[in-house]
Amino acid sequence: MIKPEDSLIILVNYKPEFFAHSFSKMEFLMGMDYMNNFRTRFKIPVMFTERELYYPIGNKDVLNLRNRKEENRMKNMPPNSEYDKGFMEEFKNKIEVKNPVKTEKEDIFYHSTLEDEISKTGRNTILLGGFFTDKDIFISSANANIRELNTVVVSDITSTYSERLYFQSLEMISQFVDVIDTRDLGEYFPL
Repeated sequence: MIKPEDSLIILVNYKPEFFAHSFSKMEFLMGMDYMNNFRTRFKIPVMFTERELYYPIGNKDVLNLRNRKEENRMKNMPPNSEYDKGFMEEFKNKIEVKNPVKTEKEDIFYHSTLEDEISKTGRNTILLGGFFTDKDIFISSANANIRELNTVVVSDITSTYSERLYFQSLEMISQFVDVIDTRDLGEYFPL
């Protein structure tokens, strides 16, 4: 059960360089409109996590593997459209990022203070969104579930390189946590 008074929004890698690598920019922005309404109306706190897009890796073999995988993901990206510049401006004005929790890897809990920060709120339901569905959201939602947080991935406020990766990832995520969109949240957070 999702209750506004027990909910916390966590936006992962909510940065322009991550947004630029997403395929569903317009849907993401529309989803953020809904989330901003819920956040304001129900006074739901928001936390941000961020890592470097290309963080350093000491093991050359792992670095080469990651680079090769990243190149494959990039091949699936749709071409830039004439709307992308406008989408980027809208993204920058959607929500102000405050005090992001720094993370080192795709797992938002790995060597970060996030678990303690969540605990301080006294809330146990996290509404997870951000970038990238196939890596950061996938790994972090599983780890949130392991930590016994009521975890809900909000599908239209998450995105990744391609539609195929996005839907495959959401299908896998739905095997261990709830996946809903912002319109479904309206059942719990009537506007």
